[in-house]
Amino acid sequence: MIAYIVRRTLYAVPILVGVNLIVFGLFFFVNSPDDMARAHLGQKRVTPEQIDGWKRERSLDLPYFYNAGWQRLGALLGTQPETSAEFHTAGSGAYALVVEAPPLSGDQVRSLRLDCSQPQRLVLPDGFAPDGSLDLPPTPDPQRFVFRIAPPAGTPDAPPPVLRLSLRVSDPSPGHRLIVEYQAPISAAARLTRTIFFQRSVHMLFFQYGRSDDGRDIGQEIFRRIGPSLSITLPAFVLGLLLNIFFAMGVALYRGTYVDHWGVLLCVLLMSISALFYIIAGQVVFAKALRLVPISGFDSGIYSFKFIVLPVLIAVVMGLGGSVRFYRTIFLEEIGKDYVRTARAKGLPERTVLFVHTLKNAMIPILTNVVVSLPFLFAGSLLLESFFAIPGMGSFMLEAIQRQDFAIVQAMVSLGSFLYIVGLLLTDISYTLVDPRVRLE
Repeated sequence: MIAYIVRRTLYAVPILVGVNLIVFGLFFFVNSPDDMARAHLGQKRVTPEQIDGWKRERSLDLPYFYNAGWQRLGALLGTQPETSAEFHTAGSGAYALVVEAPPLSGDQVRSLRLDCSQPQRLVLPDGFAPDGSLDLPPTPDPQRFVFRIAPPAGTPDAPPPVLRLSLRVSDPSPGHRLIVEYQAPISAAARLTRTIFFQRSVHMLFFQYGRSDDGRDIGQEIFRRIGPSLSITLPAFVLGLLLNIFFAMGVALYRGTYVDHWGVLLCVLLMSISALFYIIAGQVVFAKALRLVPISGFDSGIYSFKFIVLPVLIAVVMGLGGSVRFYRTIFLEEIGKDYVRTARAKGLPERTVLFVHTLKNAMIPILTNVVVSLPFLFAGSLLLESFFAIPGMGSFMLEAIQRQDFAIVQAMVSLGSFLYIVGLLLTDISYTLVDPRVRLE
């Protein structure tokens, strides 16, 4: 069994990588970073500068899979009369200044100045004055000025020089956004790591989900919300499973009678009613009319019982019709087999035939349905958590969709695929626990 589990675990790796590639394609090819920026900022009255700024803040301005360019060291925003910053170089080599400047208006004058702690090593690009200054031309297209740091002469162990970049703007207007980025050549390893795929998808294989658009740590948020979700889904799952099997066996026992006919009719009726009806009717009857439970909200510890009892009951009733019909079909198939007729011919009580023989042999399809459902317990319920204001995984996902927070949605899809693969592995292992004929080879 151990060899089988190891082999299945190794099989899961390419599956997860494939799922990540598919999710990445859906998020960043079908829906490009420009589309994400427009959806987040609003379709109307959004400028190209705002789109570029939104992508830059979230590192969505990087190449998809391979970065053959430069890595960003920092930026200056020319919305003030004078701005300056220092950055440390990595030694000799090429560096660049990328300037995104809107056209000049009125008497505006813009200038850059580049100072070096080791001026003898600084090789200025064309256009710069000997003192390191440059008057920026009024062009809206981004410009790159490449300068170099020469190797130290006679002192190979000299520390890397420190560069100071100063940006001056006379009379900046409120909408004036002059951006100057200073960049360095990218290393061989960074050609793969400084990409959208590596930063947004590869990290998720190691459960590092990054941050949402509003700055929250997605991993911590998931860990915090799993508890409220499980407080609803786990009791509803256990209680629903017991009731489903009990009612299904009762209907199967009286097959062909009025109990069977009315039971199937009731199941179809329960399946035909919308989940919204159960939620709204439960809130109106039990919360508003009878005032037995709060209509919504959540609390921690033992105080959470009064908030989760109604959502749990509603979740059980919503799944009752379809599950009872499914288990009834399984039990009817087992009851018609030869070993059941033989047990009855021996004079065994009907209770023994059902609970010892029939139920035991029907466990494999039941376990298939049960164990595969276990990972979805962590995902919570979108409707229940939204209507009852429960801060769980379902409401987290729904809020992310409403806010169009693509980082959270991508993280939840990645986590869901991992949990589903774990559920399939648990299903295979559970077969060996109920049927000794099953061998995992």
